[in-house]
Amino acid sequence: MTDIVRKGVTLSAALQEAAASAPIGRAMLYAYELNHETLDEPIRFVNDKADLLATLEADAPHNAGEEVEFVSCPLQADRPEESDSAASPTVSLSRPDVAGILKAALDAALDSLVPWTLIERVYASDDTSTPAKLPPLTFELSSADIAGAAGKLTAAFDDDANEAVPRITFKRTEYPGLMP
Repeated sequence: MTDIVRKGVTLSAALQEAAASAPIGRAMLYAYELNHETLDEPIRFVNDKADLLATLEADAPHNAGEEVEFVSCPLQADRPEESDSAASPTVSLSRPDVAGILKAALDAALDSLVPWTLIERVYASDDTSTPAKLPPLTFELSSADIAGAAGKLTAAFDDDANEAVPRITFKRTEYPGLMP
């Protein structure tokens, strides 16, 4: 079996076999949980045309091990590209008609310094008793854009490993002996 290369990633023979033998009716559903301390409960939505009842993992930050509802919200999701760059991977979610809901939630947290979190869970459509991929990915919101009725969220990993070493920036004015 030959390897398949997509965007620089090689799919192994085992992965090709697993994809070829997957059940025909199974879909992988991306469910998201947006949370902030100012919200009474997290905003949960699924990138699908139907609502999803699914059970959260046992160590979830909210409603651990409980069955919760993710509201249907088909959206445009831009996933992080796999690469060796030093930049933190980001995910962008956008939808043309969610500005009202998003703006109300963002306005409630306007004066807070606590970051928003976005948790991404992947569920198999034929088994929603637990996420299909553990642990779920947790991002921190880096920007929220509202233009007319459209809303866009961009989130990135809060990755302490991507810090400058040493934690200072060398400037010519402060370090005149540096080479150009």
